[in-house]
Amino acid sequence: MRELEEIGPVSLLIVEDDSFNQTLATAVFEDYENIEVFNAENGELAFAILQKKTIDIILLDLMMPNMNGFEMLKKLKKNSLYHEIPVIIVTSEENERKSTYKLGASDFISKPYNPTELRLRVLNNLKIKNFSTLLNKIKINTEEDIPLSDLADINQNIQKALRIADSTQKKLLEKLGNLAHKRAEEINTSQRLGEYAALLATLYGLNKREVDNIFYAMSIYDIGLLLLSKNTYSNTNGKLFMSHPELGLELLNDLEETPLIEMAKIVTLSHHEHWDGTGYPKGLDGEEIPLFARIASIADYFDELTSPRCYDEEYISPEDALSVIQRERGKKLDPEILDIFIEHFSHFAAIKNKYAYSS
Repeated sequence: MRELEEIGPVSLLIVEDDSFNQTLATAVFEDYENIEVFNAENGELAFAILQKKTIDIILLDLMMPNMNGFEMLKKLKKNSLYHEIPVIIVTSEENERKSTYKLGASDFISKPYNPTELRLRVLNNLKIKNFSTLLNKIKINTEEDIPLSDLADINQNIQKALRIADSTQKKLLEKLGNLAHKRAEEINTSQRLGEYAALLATLYGLNKREVDNIFYAMSIYDIGLLLLSKNTYSNTNGKLFMSHPELGLELLNDLEETPLIEMAKIVTLSHHEHWDGTGYPKGLDGEEIPLFARIASIADYFDELTSPRCYDEEYISPEDALSVIQRERGKKLDPEILDIFIEHFSHFAAIKNKYAYSS
């Protein structure tokens, strides 16, 4: 598994009281020079190792003497030094999965170990951990105005995070989208936007794959905002602010061309185009504007009016927003798709209310 070799140095702690299973799990990684495996027979011995070594990921059995897996997991997640370490729980019992998930477990695997499955679970959890590290770096780097000298590093970190999310868990894209829209993660902006666009796409008649892809594309269509300094937000009609679709496209251009990324590129570049040709960046009009972007622009406009954005903290009620949106029929927005939105407005308002903003 080449990806596991390329992920860099890894310290894996296997906490298992059965020596045979310890040996089996260790053998799965013996051909990987970048992976160092440590073994502990119980939670107490595991913590002794944690105090001496920097551990990247833990494979944890539950039934052990002295300190069992449940006790160790509770202790890990309460300790600020260790609570970010991904923990893969060894169990096949559904009730144990539920209880350990509530305690903070990252993943699960059953015995006897399937070597390929174990490698994949370790790889995916390491990638997700790396995503969280990258997200934190991006957040720190974009909290203040961005020096030109830092732009290359931010670009690289965003692209790495996008690759991880697209290849592991697409829901991770929502975290990047939330960061782009509010420079924070506590608001479900991406989920809300995705539901607006997915509902509108479904009502229009797109197929399930297209609906799924537009849902996730709405997490990253404004990713270019992460590359703008805060002082550009005061003028949303300014040249710098209006460059964010093209900046976002540049971030996506180096990624593998999956159906999701292909759609995200279309939506990213064209969601500010207007039906009457007065939009940007290319001044497209009517059906020159890609269909996915026309759907996204209605979802984006409704959300912009009804929720705070990083460039505009003011917002109005869904009902007032509907009045504003209706005036844009055939101007900013595609009249046919807008009529579908208006006809089913109560469903979009329900989504808005589900994710009601609280300051």
